[in-house]
Parts: sequence; C-alpha cells; structure tokens
Amino acid sequence: MREGWIDSARGLAIILVVLFHAVINLDLVGLAGPWSRLAYTLDTFRMPLFFFLSGLLAPSLLARPLREVLRTRCLNLIYLYVLWCLLLGTFRALLPHSPPGGVAAVARVLIEPNVYLWFLYTLCLFTLVGWLTRRLPAWLVVGTALIVSAVFAAGLVSTGDVPWDKTFRYWFFFVLASRAAPAVRSVVPRMRPVHVVGAGVTYAVVLGFFLYVADDRIIFVRPMLGLLAVAAGCGLGVMIARVPALGFVRHLGTRTLPIYVVHAFPITATAALLTGRAIDWPPGTGLVAVPLLTLVSILLALALDRLVTGRARGIFDFPIARWTTKRSPRPATLLPSENLAPRTPS
Repeated sequence: MREGWIDSARGLAIILVVLFHAVINLDLVGLAGPWSRLAYTLDTFRMPLFFFLSGLLAPSLLARPLREVLRTRCLNLIYLYVLWCLLLGTFRALLPHSPPGGVAAVARVLIEPNVYLWFLYTLCLFTLVGWLTRRLPAWLVVGTALIVSAVFAAGLVSTGDVPWDKTFRYWFFFVLASRAAPAVRSVVPRMRPVHVVGAGVTYAVVLGFFLYVADDRIIFVRPMLGLLAVAAGCGLGVMIARVPALGFVRHLGTRTLPIYVVHAFPITATAALLTGRAIDWPPGTGLVAVPLLTLVSILLALALDRLVTGRARGIFDFPIARWTTKRSPRPATLLPSENLAPRTPS
C-alpha cells in the first residue's frame, strides 16, 4: 500500500531537483536572478531527502537473493542510466555551444557518472552495497557511512569528480533510512504542524549560521544539515498529503522517473540557446524565468510519460518484461518514485 506522505515528499524532492538545475543553467546566462542565491540551499536539502526516501523503501528488496536484486532492480537502473545518458549526450552535442566531449563522453558514463543522471547509477551501487552489508551490525554500517559522507562533504577527501564525490557524500542518508525504516515510517506520519515548523526553522537557522557566520565545511556539519533537511522534508510530505489541493505534488511523487530523466533536455537546451545572446531582459525576468522553466520541464516530462505509458516499453523501463518480472510478492521499491526503475519511476 502506498503511503501518501512518502509520495508527497518525493514530489517535493523532484521539484527541487528540477528547480536546482534550472537555477544553475540559467545562472550561466545571467538569467537566474535572485534564485542564484538559493542554489546552495537547494543542494543541501534536495539530495539528502531524495536518498533518504529511497532508503526507506529498501529493506524488503535487500532481504532478497542477490540474483533477484540484480535482475529486478540493478538491470533496470543501469539500462535506464545508459539509455538516457546516450540520449542526453546526443541531444546536447547537437545544441549550439555544446559541452566538450559530446557523444564521446557517453563511453565514460560507467566510470564518470553523468552530472544529470548520476542518481540512477549511484542508487544501483547503494543497492549492491546495501545487500552485501545487510548482515553487518547497523551501528557499524551506519557509522561507517556517516564518517565517509562527512569526510567527503567537508572536502577533506575528493575523487576529483563531482558526481562521485556526491555519491560518497550522500551514502549516509540512504544507509540510515534503510536501517531505520520501520521506526521512521511509524513516527513520521504522526508529525504535527508544530513539529514541521520546528524542523524547518531549525534547518533555516542552522543553515544561515554556517553560511554567514561559521564554516559549513567543518566535518559533520553538512550531514547534520542534511538530517535537518530530511526531518523538514518528511514533515512537509505529511502536511502536503493532508491537503487535497496539493494532490499534484503527491502525483509528481509517483512519476519521478520520467521527470528525472527528461528534465535536463529543456533546461540545457534553454541555456544553450541563450548563450552568447546579448538580450536586454526586463527587470524581474530572472525571478520568473526559473520557476517557469521548472514548470515547463516537468510538464514536458509528464506529457512524454503519458504518451508512452502502455504503448511502448524501453523508454522508462527495461524493454524485455520477462527479464525483470518479479517472481515473488511485490516488494517495496528503492526509489523516490514507486517505480523509478522500472515502471510496469535531478
């Protein structure tokens, strides 16, 4: 049975993913306006929440035999990752002012995760590591993940590749949720508005303190900020689920895969087409441009999803259904979409 608050929190997370990419791309052409100041805040909020929600739905899958995990989950994730890397790489190579590497960069996607689609690749790795460490004590696995995430978040260690650094940086949130899932799924639905407001205010105050007063690169600071973001994000999911007028957010939470893999196309195209153009934008254009591009990107993804669902396989799922068909009762999924990979998911 689907849990409304999880869908709503996933919907919030995917909106923030698209918004973040709209901000950083429009900022390249001087059109992000005041939104550019929110880029860091979005970065500390969206991915901890995204990975935490993924981990919440992991335990039943990780309890299954490795062969089944590989067949029903990892095969789909890697297929979708490579497919959409190829499509996005080809698309961007055709754009004016295309990034260096072009289609050739697709050949390296299994070594250097794509900057837009790395979540799929990372989630596959987290799934495998989660299965391999499933019998180890929770304190050992969670503690190790916390130290690794804290070290990378503080910049004490770096791979030299942003997606890889983010993979290590956010590992803790997936692991924590996968080990504490029963308790979290029992406690969070009982959150009241005062708890949500408290978590949100605490996150904002602590974030402001480390942005303007102290150094947020101090070890363990960013994992702490991430935990506060998770608490606020999950609480917002509960509140959103209780408001019928916000049902569209919950709906987005059931369609995170198409939104995640499609949104980079209109966003990068917009930035490429505006690069090098001397346009005298009216005052306040940036304030409107970011949310407008976010909305258009989400709507285009939903339109494509609606167009292909039930008509063609291989776009948002593995093309050969019997290869990934579950042979046992339907498990909880790993992703911030009920079927981020696959559907029969920034």
